[in-house]
Amino acid sequence: MVRLPDTAEAVRRRPGRPKGDRVLATREQLLHAAERMISEHGPGATMEQIAAAATVTKPILYRTVGDRAALVNALSEAMIDRIAAAIGNALTGHIQPREQFESAIRGYLGAIDADRNLFLFVNTGRQETNELRRLVDRSATLMIELFSAAPGLQTPTTARTWAYSILGAFQVVTVMWLESDYSDRNTVAADLTALLWPGIELAGRAD
Repeated sequence: MVRLPDTAEAVRRRPGRPKGDRVLATREQLLHAAERMISEHGPGATMEQIAAAATVTKPILYRTVGDRAALVNALSEAMIDRIAAAIGNALTGHIQPREQFESAIRGYLGAIDADRNLFLFVNTGRQETNELRRLVDRSATLMIELFSAAPGLQTPTTARTWAYSILGAFQVVTVMWLESDYSDRNTVAADLTALLWPGIELAGRAD
């Protein structure tokens, strides 16, 4: 005979929560499962697939991480950290400014190429305006510091405008490059440098 839980026990055990309220997965484990599913299934990976990969129910996923927009925000943070690290590594060494700029672009594209489905997931998902602005500011930090060192771009507002403009160009070019694979990343980096560097160099020479 099957024993039905009494009312008090049913109240304590919310849907998707195991008996005893023990934690099935941490936030970090759920985010790791999300990355794995996105890598395997592409940017269209569903919350159902992510929950299944973590062997939890959707209610637990939503309660621990949040909805799809919250997941996009959390994974955006991880993506930005990897891009920032790649750009920082690319900027090491004593090289000419143009070479430094192109190396930074190659580092940016390399980090994205390594996690292309994750990049497409976070850039095609829904984000709240305030959260999107915060993430853009994080992404622009390294570029603002780089441009602030140029003689003609030493005002904070000018450096910020250049950083945001270049991020916008990177965003569109990178999404189209990932979705169509129309060129290799070194060629894309060289093309972006040829397009953007003359303006930066001209501003740097301004009195």
